[in-house]
Amino acid sequence: MKSFQSKTVKTLAGTVLGGAVIAGAFVAAPAQAAEPAPTTSASSSVGGSGNVNVNLDPVAIVNAIKDAVNDQGDRGGAVQAALDVGYWNAGNPDRLTVAVVNKNQDISVEGDVADAQSIDIKGGNYVIYWFKGPGKITNNGDGGWLNWGAFGNIERIDNVISVNGG
Repeated sequence: MKSFQSKTVKTLAGTVLGGAVIAGAFVAAPAQAAEPAPTTSASSSVGGSGNVNVNLDPVAIVNAIKDAVNDQGDRGGAVQAALDVGYWNAGNPDRLTVAVVNKNQDISVEGDVADAQSIDIKGGNYVIYWFKGPGKITNNGDGGWLNWGAFGNIERIDNVISVNGG
């Protein structure tokens, strides 16, 4: 009986370890297969100051954001998800500060912007900005997650978010 138990335990342990190795290979494969994000030379139409090379793949990030925001039940949660993905996604390896702004609100954006992309979030029209340097977002309308947000190196005082670099 002991011989049977020890063979069974060894077989189960081998199966578990083998399964873990296989599962680890499946989990690790996408990370190994990922290509580096393209380097974007950033000259900003919003008011940048010179050319600075940053690593940013806004198209890949926007696609990931579209997937993330569809999982949210409300638009405010979707805007927060967009900020999270826009900052932490592999397409933003330099961790540039990100802002999401509702285009239908009185919100101004200025500063050293690396890229800006339009996106629809839960029926609202937004622009996602990535800052490579200092900037400012001023909300002269309604506040709250439905209309704006920023994530990264920021300071918010009332209706103004100061971006303190990328």
